[in-house]
Amino acid sequence: MRFTDLEFTLFLGVTFLVFRALGRSRLAGILWLTGMSLSFYASWDARFLWLLGAATLLDYTVGALLGREERDSRRKWLLAVSVVGNLGMLAVFKYGGTGLALPIGISFYSFQTLSYSIDVYRRKLQPARNLLEFTLFVSFFPQLVAGPIVRASEFLPQLDAPPRRDHGALGQGVVLIGIGLFKKLVLGDGIGRALVDPFFAAPTRYNGPEALLADWAAYFSLYCDFSGYTDIALGAGLLFGFVLPANFDRPAFAHSPLEHWRRWHMTLGTFLRDYLYVPLGGSRAGRARLWLNLFLVFFVSGVWHGVGLSYVVMGLYNGVLAATWKLLRPAPAAGAWGVVERLVAFQLTALSVICLRPISMERVGEVLEALTRWGTAAGGLATPGAVALLLGVILLHLTPRDWKPGLLEWGGRAPAAVLALCVVVGGGFLSLFAMQAREFYYFQF
Repeated sequence: MRFTDLEFTLFLGVTFLVFRALGRSRLAGILWLTGMSLSFYASWDARFLWLLGAATLLDYTVGALLGREERDSRRKWLLAVSVVGNLGMLAVFKYGGTGLALPIGISFYSFQTLSYSIDVYRRKLQPARNLLEFTLFVSFFPQLVAGPIVRASEFLPQLDAPPRRDHGALGQGVVLIGIGLFKKLVLGDGIGRALVDPFFAAPTRYNGPEALLADWAAYFSLYCDFSGYTDIALGAGLLFGFVLPANFDRPAFAHSPLEHWRRWHMTLGTFLRDYLYVPLGGSRAGRARLWLNLFLVFFVSGVWHGVGLSYVVMGLYNGVLAATWKLLRPAPAAGAWGVVERLVAFQLTALSVICLRPISMERVGEVLEALTRWGTAAGGLATPGAVALLLGVILLHLTPRDWKPGLLEWGGRAPAAVLALCVVVGGGFLSLFAMQAREFYYFQF
């Protein structure tokens, strides 16, 4: 049940209407959302409901025991059970060659439940009050299968008060969902079909400028796909009164590769920072240790995406790039040199997107070789329509930062009749593209 399917539209509508009809009954609302979230997950593959349940029970139990245990040695053993259990399930099902389809969302919810146990162990969070609330935290359907990675400290406190049911939250949610669907269906999928798919199907047909164009297209297509998914998730969360964390902050605008990854998939980045980079010593132990710590964090990030060699290469490449840039360029340049620095940082980072494609390392080599062919004839990739679409996405990325908050503010104040008209007109327009919708890219992770 993808966000772009009519089936999901009906699911979201029914879930929302019943939730609203339950009024301010907190328990009934939690029960309803938990049941619908589990049914949403089961619609992908009901065989893996037990796995979601096992992760939930494991960390709920560990958290409850940590909340009562004062002996440091016992607390460390309990944390080890959580770490081994979560990473073990992830390793077996994602990297172990079980012969089963990859359980959707496992990379996200395993990190989510693990962060809960670590926070309780560090005494930064009180254990969840009951299993029902914790189950909703783990399974909340808008962010269950592809993030953002939500921490218990961000979600569970929102259950203490009746969820927002005001018109402002509803209007902002509708606007965010519309923005996300437009990013995904029109921009991301459009660029993918026009530029990315033809090039990666046969890179040897195209010359250097076309290869560069395709690399940029692959980057912005992935950006529109994943950030579009996040917008839909955040918008759907707002319909039920829940605020989920942001996941993107104009990453292509970054002045360094390290800043880029702070702005891209921000919830994964902060997870790795807080639970890996900082415990390793961060930047406090000298240059050599800083380089090693950054390298390890990016290596783990690459492996988190997948077990294939291309993912390992992506992690190693970005680790070396980020660490080297950090050491050689500790402060950003200003003026015209700042613009040049941003362009260089973007291009070097965008090259790693090649390794996120479901292609072999041999095909990656063909792509890199195509980037060197600047004196050969063009293969016909750069049609006016395709280039115009890519330029539109780039320009949208460079627009003033306040357009989106302004649009959300308008959505929060718009009369119900105006919102309904926008839903009908916008939904009709987007339905023209929905039949050709591609799978959300991060579902494979």
